[in-house]
Amino acid sequence: FLNSNASRIMTTRIQDVANCCFFPYKNYVYPMKPLDSGDSRRLFLERIFDNQDVCPVELQEVTDDILIKCEGLPLAIVNIVSLLATKPTSKQEWERVRNSLSSSLEQDHELEVVKRILLLSYYDLPYYLKICLLDISIFPEDYEIDRLRLIWRWMAEGFIIEQRGQSLEDTGENYISELINRNMIEAVDIDYSGRPRACRVHDIMHDLIISLSTKKLSSPLCMLKNDI
Repeated sequence: FLNSNASRIMTTRIQDVANCCFFPYKNYVYPMKPLDSGDSRRLFLERIFDNQDVCPVELQEVTDDILIKCEGLPLAIVNIVSLLATKPTSKQEWERVRNSLSSSLEQDHELEVVKRILLLSYYDLPYYLKICLLDISIFPEDYEIDRLRLIWRWMAEGFIIEQRGQSLEDTGENYISELINRNMIEAVDIDYSGRPRACRVHDIMHDLIISLSTKKLSSPLCMLKNDI
């Protein structure tokens, strides 16, 4: 929403915060609306097939079902696409993902819809990426985490599994690339080689991994025994 002289934009997911910031000028508060069905579909298809006009006939129905569950929320759509991109492009696999999204007879709050989809993406991670993602919860919200610092931390903690023919640092680079490709973390400042200088976590994902890190035992290794 814009302030009175239109020189700054402030954002919040909490309606009461928006109203308080601009009281009594509520006309300056602009509530963001979800994408309509057409825009949701275009975003989905452009991300998954690189073409907003292409969808295999056998996937059209399950695509519509998945988009209904995303409720027009861009973050939810982008993350479910990232999850589907790791699966074979088959009706059976897409139906399995659709069925994994808990159905709701009542309208969910948009934040809960996104968290539900992010949680599904988290549980689909291999165990070694779960450990590394949960470890990022120690950093503050919106903090830009230096890529090499993060890899060296994971190496020191023993989170990186040695791969034949690769150094631990190279494997750590692969971990970061996979988390970025799955939209679990965001790349910051891509260098000439195509690698990010740093990464950060979306605030909703940050809240989620903190919750996952604290709801069970404090050790990530103990948590994963229950998650796998």
